[in-house]
Parts: sequence; C-alpha cells; structure tokens
Amino acid sequence: MTTALTHSQENAIDVTALTGAERTVALYASDMPNGRRRYTADQARAWIVQGAQRVGPGELQRRAEYFRGWRLLDMHGLTTVQVQARHEQRFPNARRLVLAHKEASGNVSRDGMTDTARKRNAGAVVDGECPCRGTGGIAAWGPGIELMCPVHRRAQIDAHHRASRAGA
Repeated sequence: MTTALTHSQENAIDVTALTGAERTVALYASDMPNGRRRYTADQARAWIVQGAQRVGPGELQRRAEYFRGWRLLDMHGLTTVQVQARHEQRFPNARRLVLAHKEASGNVSRDGMTDTARKRNAGAVVDGECPCRGTGGIAAWGPGIELMCPVHRRAQIDAHHRASRAGA
C-alpha cells in the first residue's frame, strides 16, 4: 500500500495524486452538501482536500480499496451479506455515497490522475468473505463453469479487455 497523501500543510494534497475511489471517500467525508447540485471544479477540489485531510492518508486509501472491492462485486451482483453489511457500516448514507462518486468521477475527468494514482486506481479489497473464497473463481451455471472474480482476478480481466480492444 503506497500512501499518496501528507498532512504537512493545507495545500499539500494534490487531488490528481488520488484515485477515483479515494476522491469518492474524501468527498463523502467532507462538508459537501447532500443535495444534488452543480458545483464548481474549485469547490469540488476543496472538498476533496478537506475530506482527505479529515480521514487521513492511510485510512483514506483503506476505505477506498474497500469501496472499490464492494463496487466491483456490486456491479456483478456478487456482493455477499457480510461485505454489504460492512460497506453500509462504513458508508451509512447511500445517497451521499452516490453523489460523492458522481462528483469524484467528474473531478477525475476534469483534473486527470497522476501515473502513480493510476497504478493504484485498480486496487480493491473485500471486507469480509468474497464469493470466490480467495480462489479467484466463482462457480456459475454448473460444474466446471466459473466466473473470474472481479476483485481477485482484476488484472487478468483487464488484460483480456485490452487484448479484445486491440484485436477489434
């Protein structure tokens, strides 16, 4: 785990050095209002910095990796009861999390991401029992047929997508 943040001064946090999930967690922890409105890019950046400082560098990255792991499982309909419960404890306001994720996505699109952050961006951890039970494969549709775990086989899935796009 490489930490990208420091607390030496208020402006020490470079938003572009944060992954998308880290920006989501920072916005969730910030004073960003819960109402859905448009915000200036500068205001979104200020909330990201505020939330990142509030949570701290290690905890920000830890929560972001759990959020990313939950998101990957959720997108594929594979979230276990245990993982969902821990996710809801960490992020009790689901609507706020959706707003933070949308704002963070817009910020990543506008401001970009450093190469270091981009390398960490796929980092995901499951907080609880993963449906693959650490094997990387999830039984599906019958004996001998399995899905690649979106968390534990992320690198292989991404490589497959890159190869498919290159061949198209």
